[in-house]
Amino acid sequence: MSSEGRRIDLPHRFMELSPSARIITSYLQFESMINGREYVTFNDIVENTGLSQRAVRGALSELKAKGIIEVILDVSRGRRYLYKLIPSNITIVEEQVESGLYLVDVGIGLPSMMSFRVYRTIRASAIVYYTSHVPQSFLEYTKCTCASLPLEGTKPEQLVFLAGKVASSGGSIAIVYDQLLDWELLEQYIKLIKESRIGPIRPLSSVSPLTLGIQLLMSGSNEALIFRRGNISIRLIRVNPGDEVRNVNKGLLLKVFEIRRINELVEIRQLNDLSNLSSDYERVMVIYELVPEYPVG
Repeated sequence: MSSEGRRIDLPHRFMELSPSARIITSYLQFESMINGREYVTFNDIVENTGLSQRAVRGALSELKAKGIIEVILDVSRGRRYLYKLIPSNITIVEEQVESGLYLVDVGIGLPSMMSFRVYRTIRASAIVYYTSHVPQSFLEYTKCTCASLPLEGTKPEQLVFLAGKVASSGGSIAIVYDQLLDWELLEQYIKLIKESRIGPIRPLSSVSPLTLGIQLLMSGSNEALIFRRGNISIRLIRVNPGDEVRNVNKGLLLKVFEIRRINELVEIRQLNDLSNLSSDYERVMVIYELVPEYPVG
């Protein structure tokens, strides 16, 4: 094997990386710390992050230029490249999990895009409530030994009572949800939690589709990003002025968000449908759809 990696003197901050680079950094960290894999292949990264090959190549170039990854040419197996995280060259803040209640947004919802803070919080929680939009694979990835309960059907008073008991004993509770799909559901719980004054509500998030959408808009790329989690598909599509959004089945549509660029400003708004688009501006559409069990004719 021959090394193409290089080391640098000053560590880079995790949040200063591009969204795609942060996703890959988190994936490499998990593979190393949780699965014991020092090196991964290009195909491993593409398959486990949901990023396109083009996005992965760009992010790997960024990480290599900053000395955050080591690149190895493995001549013993078809001259493929292997990638390894250099932890000393990246600063990732790892705060302690304090007692209280955490609101954990799954974001894209793929385990490989889970931040290490989210991972540690779920693992440390005594009780984890989750909504129907949270994939089980996301929770199973943490190997949490906590009580795992569906949020739907749980009375707000019951949740507040348990949260108070756990917090008073120095523990924590997590509510895992999709911020873009579940906010209306969470409002009744949050209102009662605030009124009860059981302690601070601490929000956490994995990689958000809106963050990736802004990155896609600012990059000028026409590449589409598609993520699949369970029976939900999340599509990020760049739409140029005058163009229409195609290949959308209105009967399977869950929610649509428009990210548009107006001069130097970026505006995000939720749309009721795709019939009233701002055709004079560059924009990225974030589309949540149900995935049919059978092909829709």
